Amino acid sequence: MRAAWVLVFVLLLQACVHAPQVPKAANLTQHDLAQSFVLNGRIAVNHHGERSTVSLRWVHKPGSNDILLLAPLGITLAHIEHTASGVLLEASGKQYRSRDVETLMDDVIGWHLPLDEMYTWAMARPYPQSPFDVESNTNKQIVWLRQDGWEIRYPRYQSDAEDSLPLKLLLRHNDLDLQLVVDEWELGSHE
Repeated sequence: MRAAWVLVFVLLLQACVHAPQVPKAANLTQHDLAQSFVLNGRIAVNHHGERSTVSLRWVHKPGSNDILLLAPLGITLAHIEHTASGVLLEASGKQYRSRDVETLMDDVIGWHLPLDEMYTWAMARPYPQSPFDVESNTNKQIVWLRQDGWEIRYPRYQSDAEDSLPLKLLLRHNDLDLQLVVDEWELGSHE
């Protein structure tokens, strides 16, 4: 009986803990989507039957993406700087340059992120420059999105609120499956 009371007390204490303030997404305009964010998380990759998992730190600013891919022990696997003028990818002590981020990532690390569209998809919004199909739930959150040959599913959000950001995305394109789990969102200027 004493253990039951201790359990009740612990559960009551946990209920009193305040959840941290989280960024909101639903009322963002396309202008807001072009602004900066930092996303920290993990990506599980399944490509041609080969599986791997990496940690991710993604800094998005208008016109640029800076992505750090880390091995489980924090070792840098790749650093990607993507701007309108091209891509610089550093991996294994070498630098690679290209105008096409997807081809370069495929050639160097064996898989790619669709960076031109992904900054909007990460925030559960269609990319505004191309046609799309979308399905939303009763909370007006996107459940799945099809665009530019990709299918994106959103199985988990921060909350049930319409303006909640996604915490898990499942992306599929041909034989490439990506699972992005977001550990932390930071919205705003990151100069």
